[in-house]
Amino acid sequence: IKDYFKNYLWNTCDVTLKLGKAPDVRYHNSHAEEDWTVTLAETGADSMTGERIRRVRSYVEGDGTFLLTYGDGLSDIDLNASIAEHRQTGATCTLTAVHPGSRFGSLELDKSGAVARFAEKPQLEETFVNGGFMVCSRELFSYLEGSPNPVFEQEPLTAMAADGRLHAYRHEGWWQSMDTYRESQLLNELWDSGRAPWKVW
Repeated sequence: IKDYFKNYLWNTCDVTLKLGKAPDVRYHNSHAEEDWTVTLAETGADSMTGERIRRVRSYVEGDGTFLLTYGDGLSDIDLNASIAEHRQTGATCTLTAVHPGSRFGSLELDKSGAVARFAEKPQLEETFVNGGFMVCSRELFSYLEGSPNPVFEQEPLTAMAADGRLHAYRHEGWWQSMDTYRESQLLNELWDSGRAPWKVW
């Protein structure tokens, strides 16, 4: 990843090389993201999720509000709305609550046993889980102290909930994890077919 960004233009543009006594490199493409700033922080191969967050503390600037994601899921979440709700509630962490998808098709049966409705891998509409997209305040780092290698999803989130500092932004739209090879295939097929629900730009 570090090499990719270090050589970002080389990796993403058409390039003309001038060789000889006055070598030169010219990149031909322009990118809308050229004003991005990317910080690549080495957090260690054995660091748990809380430790990885703690090690980037010095890079959180501005008003201290930052976005956090596991990077293993895709969604059409309105991030601006989740940030606004986080700021309105004053929570330490606002996680996005989503409905998990079922691994199996769903059957709705009538009294005789006839299938009244079939849904291929529907979302489980009553259950919410942490969708992995969070808005956090700098105060979050205080919940990562006291343990040498904290697991974010255990003591820190539990303590925030007990203190009334954890909030949930309810997302009723599309969400899909990418934890398995099968899920990866599904998401790649959606992208390749031009039917990617998470492509909102």
